[in-house]
Amino acid sequence: MTMELDRISNLPGGVIQKILSYLPIREAVRTCVLSSNWRCKWAMLPRLVFDDHQIGTTSKARRRKTSFVGIVDRVLLLQIGPVDAFELVYRKYIAASDVDRWILHLTRKSLKEFTLTKSRGSQYKISSRLFSCQELIHLDLNNCSLCPPSRFKGFRRLKSLRLQNITVVQDVFEKLIGSCPLLERLTLIDLNGITHLKIDAPNLQFLEVQDTFEDVKVENTLNLVDVLIDFGEASSYCSNLLKYFVQLPLMERLTIKGFLSKCAIGSSAEELPKPCRCLKFLSIGIRLNNLEEILAAICFLRSSPALQELKISVHQEGEATAGEATYWLNENHNWAFTQLRLMKVTAFSGVKAEVDFIKFLLLSSPALEELEIVAPFEDQAVSGEVNSWLDDNLNWAFTQLRLVKVTCFSGVKAEVDFIKFLLLSSPALQELQISARHHVVLGEVNPWSDDNQNCVFTHLRVVQLTGIHGVKPEVDFIRFLLSSSPVLERMTIQPTSVDCSLELLKKLVQFRRASVDAEISYLDPLSSESDEDSDFDDDYTDLESDSDSD
Repeated sequence: MTMELDRISNLPGGVIQKILSYLPIREAVRTCVLSSNWRCKWAMLPRLVFDDHQIGTTSKARRRKTSFVGIVDRVLLLQIGPVDAFELVYRKYIAASDVDRWILHLTRKSLKEFTLTKSRGSQYKISSRLFSCQELIHLDLNNCSLCPPSRFKGFRRLKSLRLQNITVVQDVFEKLIGSCPLLERLTLIDLNGITHLKIDAPNLQFLEVQDTFEDVKVENTLNLVDVLIDFGEASSYCSNLLKYFVQLPLMERLTIKGFLSKCAIGSSAEELPKPCRCLKFLSIGIRLNNLEEILAAICFLRSSPALQELKISVHQEGEATAGEATYWLNENHNWAFTQLRLMKVTAFSGVKAEVDFIKFLLLSSPALEELEIVAPFEDQAVSGEVNSWLDDNLNWAFTQLRLVKVTCFSGVKAEVDFIKFLLLSSPALQELQISARHHVVLGEVNPWSDDNQNCVFTHLRVVQLTGIHGVKPEVDFIRFLLSSSPVLERMTIQPTSVDCSLELLKKLVQFRRASVDAEISYLDPLSSESDEDSDFDDDYTDLESDSDSD
């Protein structure tokens, strides 16, 4: 009888270490019982992750009175070779002296990446030993206080720094940033002790700031191209937003979280004091029943002549009314965002204020190729008064629009009417993707086939419909697309459940297809996949319980 070749054990050592690095530390240690060849492989892991929520303690460990601290001590003691990366996440109480001891041990291991997250309790004061790790490339600290020793000269090789809920004095912070000459990524969230943000980092490429400061000064950052800013609710600091624009002329990507405000750009500015000629991506949140925020958004757009991708998250406070904002949008259709290729609108509910703003952007973006609409996840979609302009403006043509994607489609009349308008106004449309929510609203929807008998989509080639419930408006829509798309190549349909699957399939085979090459791909229902996932989770839980009882 021939023995089967143990291919995994014969893999190169680096490959085995890579495989083990994807396992939780407890599972990696358990491989020591496989054979004598595997006894010490876990002890050569270059990356160690200790999370008191993931590791916990097994029943056997509890009987032996083995604590989380004991597990970390034992793994570090038996570790062979260098430790490239060390991550510690803990919620329960751990004495600062224990963490200090681990850091002291890591200083002898050529540490390159260090992450410490203390989720609860008072801040941990970082051990001075950490500042002697001159091989560090990545440093991530959460809920800590920083006080480097006087002899600290900086991290000369550090490329990524993330500080969240950190207490540090002003001059120490500026010295830390200034003494990391290779720093490329910097994330600052909720810093304590700093009132004036000053950053001098010649190699910085990404900057994330989620905090408020009395003043902002970003200098010597000609390589900085990706910026994320979040002022939260502190609107009094939004004027600092201008300073980012003025001081970052080569910025290519900008994400602004929270709401825009007129105070960020001045009382009557139509463009920023200094245009962002390199900006290609812009993500903003906006209240569309607020004229000042609409003007602020358009000011950013007009000041970004190279903008290619726009992401807008719309919000409503109280009753969403059109009012002054709608009047202004209707009177200012002469602007053109000539480079805009992709637009994504999230939290779209179909109210008139939202539809008017999207209409304005569509009419002002002659080169737009992709449009994605994401409806709210909650039951907030309402039927807005959109028919008045949808019916009156069917002669509009978005000649470059190639892809329309609708996510979390709820089936309310406002959404259906808007999708109908996009289809009828996009003669070059090649691909349509619609993903429905779990609960579709069965509202009063006009029959597609009756209203649009003469419509032909001469370029539509791919249609993808996910989460289909099999209700009449959906069936009518599918029939309408099949009969109006002479060059359709593929339609992919995925129903929500097995119950509607068979009935829908019977109807599909009876529908007339305008394209002789149209192929319908019918995927398994979504619910069957979720059941399989559930079974897998149950099996995994059983394995966990079995192994714990060993």
